[in-house]
Amino acid sequence: MEKIMIIGPLPPPIHGESLAVLNVIESKKVNEIYEVCSVNTNRINVTAAGQFSIRKILKDLNIIMKVIMKAFIMKKEIVYISISQTRLGLIRDLIIIFICSIRSKKIIAHLHGNNLGNVINEMNRLEKILVKKVFNRITSGIVLGKNLKDNFKSLVQNTDVVANGIDINYIKEEEISHKQRDRDYITIVYLSNLIETKGYQELIYAVISLLEKGIKIKLKLAGSVFDQVKFKEVWKKVQHYNLESNIQYLGTVEGEDKKRLLLDSDIMVLPTNYPIEGQPLSIIEGMAAGLPIISTSRGSIPDLITNNGILIDSGEKKLIEQALIELINNPEKMKSMAQNSRGNFSRKFTLDKYIDSILDIISRPQQKG
Repeated sequence: MEKIMIIGPLPPPIHGESLAVLNVIESKKVNEIYEVCSVNTNRINVTAAGQFSIRKILKDLNIIMKVIMKAFIMKKEIVYISISQTRLGLIRDLIIIFICSIRSKKIIAHLHGNNLGNVINEMNRLEKILVKKVFNRITSGIVLGKNLKDNFKSLVQNTDVVANGIDINYIKEEEISHKQRDRDYITIVYLSNLIETKGYQELIYAVISLLEKGIKIKLKLAGSVFDQVKFKEVWKKVQHYNLESNIQYLGTVEGEDKKRLLLDSDIMVLPTNYPIEGQPLSIIEGMAAGLPIISTSRGSIPDLITNNGILIDSGEKKLIEQALIELINNPEKMKSMAQNSRGNFSRKFTLDKYIDSILDIISRPQQKG
């Protein structure tokens, strides 16, 4: 049985990347084929991402020492690393990849986002030379969507696309079919951090406008507020129009509460203008719940939204409003998109598909030269 070392952040905290790495480590399929060990790169209780600190350096040195021990003493034939998207984290990962390449026959670098290219662009000349030399030792780079391939700057031997995936039983088909639709209003869900560039403010303004036009809708927002000043600014408008019963902020929602929120909703909207948007897991969760999706063409979102929703050019109020009216005024179209959402999820974005794709890349024979 071949040995594989899986390197990347693990929960806590829980976020898309840490869950994705944990899913690989705990996968029954992976453990049936390989002898698995892991190194956690999460810096718990350390300063904000991208900022220099002595504690970060010491933490990274400790991580590097663990990798050296496992790569040299225990000799791991294959290394799978979830590569960092901050300058300090990337420098650490370059050292790790170089060390591992001396003893390991395969290095798989998985990018769970869309900021690696920006980090490389901002590096100095010496650092860029280091990136080029080390990336040449990577057997395969993995990105979440075809639009994200440029992050690796054509410096790795192969770049593969593996879409995010969640457990097909997270929301079961029969749970969707049992949804109650006896209400006379449409429920819209926003499921993401409340960051200005994610478009939640514009969504609130669009919903206020639709309510003023007499359209019966409710908006439920779930996620962490990143800028309290901006949030209070828009919430004053909600309170001014006495719309707290129509526009609700639920805070962070997890587990069964999140599942129930999705099942109680009719449309998911993520009007993101986030400059480094990758492939939002929340959209895949919305698809699993059989929801039509309204979002923008950022990152690899177009890979998720085909016949199951509406892509808008940007997350501005007018475009959000138009897309919502298009769906609300066409119930058959909304129903068709809802069915397509669940169907697309089942075919392309399940955890089994995700793990199988990674295993295919890991087991693929290396190209010569």
